[in-house]
Amino acid sequence: MGKSKPKANTVYCPVRIPDSMDTQLKMLAAKRHTTSSALIREFIEAGLRNEPDEGEVDLIAKVVRQEMKVQLDKQIDRLAKMNMKIGKISGGGYYLLLRMLLSHGLTNASTVAELATESRKMGVRFMQMKDSEVNEYLEDEDQALFDAQKL
Repeated sequence: MGKSKPKANTVYCPVRIPDSMDTQLKMLAAKRHTTSSALIREFIEAGLRNEPDEGEVDLIAKVVRQEMKVQLDKQIDRLAKMNMKIGKISGGGYYLLLRMLLSHGLTNASTVAELATESRKMGVRFMQMKDSEVNEYLEDEDQALFDAQKL
């Protein structure tokens, strides 16, 4: 590891640093097979360009990933709980409707079973619709009533 020769159009700029930093600088220079001056120039150039070194980028990326995971996990948990509530209330409404149809004598058990089967099939088709199709379908009251009359 020899001394690097000063390049044309350079300025001598002595800098005072703590002993511990000088030791770290020399160790890093030896590890990279370069001089302390070359490292200092590299650090200054990177600082002036506002470009973090690879280690800083990795650290920042790791911190961002960890924080995103924490935030996403909270939202995923919240959505899962909300989905469970929706499923429970939806199932409750489904069985309440079946019970009401049977208890009010509006139809017999086999007819209710047929209605339930067709309703589930329609529900599956509804769930398979794209968001834009769902919005159009819900805005078209005639279509929804027409589909309900098919039952």
